[in-house]
Amino acid sequence: MQDLIIYVAIVVVPTLIGIIIGYGVVGVGSFFAHFRVPIHWAVTWGIMQYVLSIIGVIVFGYVMNMLAPSFSSRQDQIQATKLVAYAATPGLLAGILYIIPSISFLVFLAGLYGLYILYLGIPVFMGTPEDKRWIYLIVAIVAYIIIMAVVGGVTSAVMWGVIGPYPGVHL
Repeated sequence: MQDLIIYVAIVVVPTLIGIIIGYGVVGVGSFFAHFRVPIHWAVTWGIMQYVLSIIGVIVFGYVMNMLAPSFSSRQDQIQATKLVAYAATPGLLAGILYIIPSISFLVFLAGLYGLYILYLGIPVFMGTPEDKRWIYLIVAIVAYIIIMAVVGGVTSAVMWGVIGPYPGVHL
């Protein structure tokens, strides 16, 4: 398990770098407002996302393992965590694209490729029968969305709570 955590910790570094540079140096905004987050907050935001991404992968591995018996799959925490770590890899590596916030939607597309890896890996890592593969994937996707929404929500809520709303925007 320690090797898997180290693997994820390395793979999530591009996301850390992307957030720090994208939000703290390049800046974010639209036609009406553009701003850069102070670099110390961008670093804090990046570190929070880094840590919570690692925790998210580990938690998702536990969820996949707990769901396994419901889909006639074998329970194996290491295999479930490997599967999740490999499936998360494209999205985490693509996090470097946060350097240019306007193209950061491509991180989402990389995440979709990760779902394909999850689909391919479920029978290999978890021993899931073919007839249960799709439903296991769908339930796993729902669980993943919930986990990552919590990770992103916690990070954003904390950071926007500290930083405040966009400058010049009155809510």
